[in-house]
Order: sequence, then C-alpha cells, then structure tokens
Amino acid sequence: METRFSQLKHFGIHASDGDIGGCQDVLIDDEQWVVRYLVADTNKWLPLSRKVVITPVSIEKVDHTNEKLHVNLSQDAVKNSPPLEAHQPVSREYESLLFRYFGYGYYWTGPGTWGEYAHPMELVDIAEQVHETAPANEEHLRSCEELEGYSIVLNDGKAGHVDDFIVQLPEWSVADLIINLNDWLPGGKQVKVPTHQIKHIDWAGHSIVLNMDKADLESAPDADD
Repeated sequence: METRFSQLKHFGIHASDGDIGGCQDVLIDDEQWVVRYLVADTNKWLPLSRKVVITPVSIEKVDHTNEKLHVNLSQDAVKNSPPLEAHQPVSREYESLLFRYFGYGYYWTGPGTWGEYAHPMELVDIAEQVHETAPANEEHLRSCEELEGYSIVLNDGKAGHVDDFIVQLPEWSVADLIINLNDWLPGGKQVKVPTHQIKHIDWAGHSIVLNMDKADLESAPDADD
C-alpha cells in the first residue's frame, strides 16, 4: 500500500490511551530513502509543547479511512521520552537514547533499511541488541517539509520542483518523488520519479539532482495514474 507525505500531514497520531496529536512533518533518511520518524504536533496535548518524534517501529496500524496512525505506546511513554528541542537536529546520539528508552533494536546495526529486518515493527522486541553496538556519528535525516519546493536539476538543465513524496507501507520506504512541471512545461503536469534516480541533494542550492534528461522527465508516469 502507498500513501503520500501530503496525506500523512492530515493524519492524527493515537497512543494506546488517547491522542498524541497530528503528524506535522516526516523525517526521511536521504541515503536509504526511508521514513525514520514522524514529527507530532503536540500543541493541544502537552503543556509548553515540545518536539516529539515517533518512529515507524512504534506504529502498529495505519488507518487510511479515518486518517489515524495507531502507536503501541501510552501517552506517558511518549511524554517521558527523551526531549528534543524544536530546532535541534535528530542526531545518531539522540536516536540511540530514544531507541534505548523504548527498548527497540537499532535499525543501523544491519545491512538493510531496518537492520536485519524488512519492516520496522520487527525491531520492537529485540532490545538485547541495543547495547551491543556504539552508534556511528552519521546524520542523514531530512525534513519532507523542507524538501518540498526544491528545484530539480537534470543532466541537461533545470526543470520542475518537488511537490510531494510517495511512501510505501509497511516498509515505510520513500519510493518516488512527485515533481511539478508547471514552471517548465506549458500547461504543466505532475510526474512520478523513483528515488533511485536521485544522484545527490544540493542542500546549499535547495535542489535535487537526478540522473535524467528533460525528455526522460517529460515522459515520466503521470503522478495521478
């Protein structure tokens, strides 16, 4: 099943004993192109609201009909989780602290997207791995909110900008970019491009570089198909 970042931003996040808030942002790994965290908007729930991140390891059900994400945590467990300041990046040191707190296995100790496993929920009950490996000092987490609007750089020039992301469930992999061509093609359209076409991200230039030509991009599948 697939969903989009723009849809996830309308989902509520529900603990085992009540609401946590809504999904405010999604943090993706720009190396493996997978969702690592959802940022919860806790303004209506926590006094002096702080930034709360929810890992897909905690998400036991995605209810598309009612636009709800159900997590296998209590409100108190989320409330007492390691704090993250509003403008502080999610470092590997913080991730290590967070995963130890919830008793989850690390996703970075194996060769795959979720370590030794295909799906994040399989990391729930393997806490014995948590203390075995010191976390590496690597940061590949980026905000989807930030990446929206980044221009697209091709082998033969610039064309379009990022409009959205397609997420495949239950792997939580970021499979495709949705690229808006309205600022390049007369009449414009939105096309779907696999993330494996990404060569790199130019953070200073606010652009994503693809291994494609303009002709390739113009003939890419329509995003609404």
